[in-house]
Amino acid sequence: MENREVIGGIMEIETIKNASQDSNKMLNHKMKVLLDIGQTLMENGADCARIVRDMRRAAVHLRIPAEQIQSHVTYTTLMLCVSDGERSFTQFRKCLKHGVNLAVLAAVSKLTWRILRGNTPLAPIENAINRIRERPLCYPDWIIALGAAVGSGGSCKLFGGSWLEALVATIAALMGFIAHRMSTKYAFNPYACAMITGFVATVAAWIIPAALGLPIMWYALVACTIFLMPGFPSINAASDTLNRFTTSGMTRAMDTMLIIGGMTFGIAFAILVAGVHNISDVHIQPTDTYLNQAIAAILAAGGFSVMFNTPKKLLAVVALEGIVTMLIRNVIMLEFGLPQAIGSFVAAAVVGIAALKIIHIVHTPNTLLIIPPVIPLIPCVLLYRLLFAVLHIHTISAGELLDALRFGVDGMTIILAVVVGVSIPNIFIQKRIEAQQQREIDAIIAARADT
Repeated sequence: MENREVIGGIMEIETIKNASQDSNKMLNHKMKVLLDIGQTLMENGADCARIVRDMRRAAVHLRIPAEQIQSHVTYTTLMLCVSDGERSFTQFRKCLKHGVNLAVLAAVSKLTWRILRGNTPLAPIENAINRIRERPLCYPDWIIALGAAVGSGGSCKLFGGSWLEALVATIAALMGFIAHRMSTKYAFNPYACAMITGFVATVAAWIIPAALGLPIMWYALVACTIFLMPGFPSINAASDTLNRFTTSGMTRAMDTMLIIGGMTFGIAFAILVAGVHNISDVHIQPTDTYLNQAIAAILAAGGFSVMFNTPKKLLAVVALEGIVTMLIRNVIMLEFGLPQAIGSFVAAAVVGIAALKIIHIVHTPNTLLIIPPVIPLIPCVLLYRLLFAVLHIHTISAGELLDALRFGVDGMTIILAVVVGVSIPNIFIQKRIEAQQQREIDAIIAARADT
């Protein structure tokens, strides 16, 4: 029976055949569509498990049996091989651009389910993928810049700074974000962009109080670059490693380290220019009321959500998750006296587990709900203490160096706790989730066969 499907006003009258009945040209065409899906996901911040899962879901619709398709995913290359015993085809696709666009991830995920349920022909699928890749951002550039700045300002308040310091951090982060956009526009090396951004934001956070005759605002100084922290690459690196995409995981981890290295170099140069002599007295234990912390959490989670191009309808959900995340962390730290790493782990785990239920209500991938709320948990203050000690290693005592190393270890432990916390679903129940999705796919295919 012929299938008629309309997507974007284009009518296609063509039935998708089993791969064994396809000509060589058609089978290669199907593989190209699968690689288009994979490339779109990789270049917009998806982890390897999601890429493979969405590609295989689309392959089911294109009637390529699971046992005939093999995929190999790395950070820069996708490889797809289809073999039916008589023919074997292999295609590669390079992925050289890497960013974060959560609206694209959501659109591709919904597309793979929609084409499966709608039995959509091939040409409209290609058109839909192209529209997703070319779609404008959900927010204008100035709103995105403001979101990054407000997210950094909210994080400053969460670290223990005053609202005035949060305002200074916001202005400095805005200047840093503009510098990053200008560097990217002129096609600078991405690590050089991180260096320039770190330098501009840090210098701005130092100059603004000095110009107003105020003392150095330490919390603004350490929070103004948090929007540049590679939260997505680090969490994706852990996710890929846990899901045995080791090559991609290690590459993402190295990319994360290089971004942090570039940013650190810029911050270090700014510190030397500013003549900052002591950062060891900056603490990150919150001292504000829970109401102030909740407001700061809304600003941080909402700001970073805008920066990551989260769909507008999800902003309220992410902001609420941000409040819950910070309240859980603060209660565990302040009321129970437990270490920050444990508080951050529990908060991130609650977000990761809760997202499994929320995604069925708002119909969106869990990535959109778990990453923005946990970015403010990243303890950049502790990492900066280690940086400061390294820069002044010739003038500090052995005790001060050991304290700095302890701060660095604590910071890395907290980051690891956050990453593992949000990855709890992948660690313990991913197989069950995949089995449930496979049953749904099988039911859709069975219903299609009966019509």
